[in-house]
Parts: sequence; structure tokens; C-alpha cells
Amino acid sequence: MRCAIDLESRLIKPAELDAPVRKGSDAITWILDDYPRLVAEVRDLRKRVAQLDDEGAQLDAVLHELRQIAERINLL
Repeated sequence: MRCAIDLESRLIKPAELDAPVRKGSDAITWILDDYPRLVAEVRDLRKRVAQLDDEGAQLDAVLHELRQIAERINLL
């Protein structure tokens, strides 16, 4: 289904830059069609960043323990 809407040129120009070889409303349509994939990708990236934060915290804890062990060994 196609629906005619008025689009401001400030919306079309960035869409044309992001949508390869598409012009005008076709560029907007391409962006809107691609939006769900982009949202899903951003969600996946946020999950991965959270996972990396958790892994970093775990590594910090292990590093702290290793430093304590090294200090005990130096005291011997």
C-alpha cells in the first residue's frame, strides 16, 4: 500500500545519503524498511557491551586476587 505524504527536504537529504542509489521518497522508504533491522542490531550490540562490561569486572576481580597472591609470595 502506498500513501502520499509531504516530506521536508531536511528529511530527504540525509535519507538519500544513507540509502544507496535511492532518491526522494524511495530513500525514505528504504530507511523505514531497514529500521527494524537496525533496532535489532542496536539491541544486540547493547547486550554485547553489557556482556563485555561483566567480563571486564570478572577480569578485574581475578587480577585483584592475583596481585594479592603475588604480594603474599613476595612476603615469603
